Amino acid sequence: MRRITIIFILSIFNQLLYAQVKSTGELFQTAMKLDSLVFKEGFNKCNPSHYNDIISNDLEFYHDIGGITLGKEAFIASVKNNICSVPSKIKRELVPGSMKVYPLYNNKTLYGFIQEVEHEFFENNNGKWNKTGKAKFTHLWIFDNNQWKLKRVLSYDHR
Repeated sequence: MRRITIIFILSIFNQLLYAQVKSTGELFQTAMKLDSLVFKEGFNKCNPSHYNDIISNDLEFYHDIGGITLGKEAFIASVKNNICSVPSKIKRELVPGSMKVYPLYNNKTLYGFIQEVEHEFFENNNGKWNKTGKAKFTHLWIFDNNQWKLKRVLSYDHR
C-alpha cells in the first residue's frame, strides 16, 4: 500500500512539473512574443518578412474551413493572397486569458511547446472594426538550431 501511495504522489508531482506553464514564466512570454510575430506583424500588419525565421520549412497547417497548407512558402503565399489582399482590412486579436502553453521535454531538455489559444477576427468597415468570428488554434513550436519554429498548426472551431 505504501508503494502505491508513493507512486501516486510522484505521478501528481510529475504532472505539476510538466503541466501548463504560468503566464508570468519565460516560456509563456516567449509564446506571447511568437504569437505577436505570427499575428500582429504577419496577419494584422501584413508584414510576413520575419516568417522565414520562425516558420518551419515543413510546416503543416490544418484549417477546418480552408483545408491543408503544406510548407513555409505555401503558408506565406496564403497570408499574402488571402489576408493581405482583402480590400476591407481584417485583423485578429487574442482572447485575453485564453492562451495556454505546455512545455515538451526529452530527457528533461525542453525541445518544444504546445500553444493553445482562442482568438477573434474583425473586419474594418468605414473605419469601424466589427467582429466577424471566433476560432481556436493549437500550435506546435519546436526549438531548432537555437530558434523557435512553428512546425504544426490546427486552426478549428471557426464560428
